[in-house]
Amino acid sequence: MSRMAEDIITLRTQVLSLEAENSQLRSDLSLQQDLGRDLLADTDIDVMTKAEIADRIATLKFKLASEVSKAATQRDRIQHLQNELIRKNDSEQELLKLCRVLQQEQKDLQHHQSHLAKMATLEATVKQQEEVIEKMEKALDGKLRDKNIHRGDKRLMLMERDGLKKKEMKSASAAENGRLRKELERIHQLPAPLKTQQSDQEEWSLRHKLERAEARIQTLEAQLEENAKVWGREKQEMLTKLSEHRHGFIRTSTAILQNVPSVSQASPFSI
Repeated sequence: MSRMAEDIITLRTQVLSLEAENSQLRSDLSLQQDLGRDLLADTDIDVMTKAEIADRIATLKFKLASEVSKAATQRDRIQHLQNELIRKNDSEQELLKLCRVLQQEQKDLQHHQSHLAKMATLEATVKQQEEVIEKMEKALDGKLRDKNIHRGDKRLMLMERDGLKKKEMKSASAAENGRLRKELERIHQLPAPLKTQQSDQEEWSLRHKLERAEARIQTLEAQLEENAKVWGREKQEMLTKLSEHRHGFIRTSTAILQNVPSVSQASPFSI
């Protein structure tokens, strides 16, 4: 850019120099013509002899030829300078055009550089956001893993507690059945007069309670056996899931307990 500016300044200086030289040549030509006219006007032909007049004419012809030659040379010089001036002007216009093109290219370059800088900033921002998202995903996976482990431990505890409750219910039912059998045996062992004193309704009630208790025990035994199988499978599955969670694996599907009695289930003694 600075090189083009220097070239433009140099061309303008040369144009000014050529214009000044052209003006000087025109002035010299005009001065020579004025001197010839003054020379003819100052000469008194009446007092001159023919030889002097002939000599003066020869001198004037020589000067005229010389001036004509100089004038032709000056005209050629002027034409050359004019052509040079036109060429310099064309060169200056071309340089100005190139200068404008270069300025536009510099603007485009600055625009592209600004765009590249923005892209670099956006890429850095996106990379930073990806790192933050990755950290958040790791933290979320860790929380989910801990939550699933805690949930699995809690389910195992609930399963074990339900199993203990079932065993306690079975033991209580067995104890109640034993008590009822003892009561029936006690009634059968009473003397005959005392037996007749017992109402048939009380004996029927005791037998009915005993039958219901025995049926309840059979139901509980069957349910305990079935639940034991289900709990065994689910316990193994939960242990597998806990092992997977401890080793960094996450499974979305969760086991659903079946045939597990609720806490609010009625007591076997409410008969």
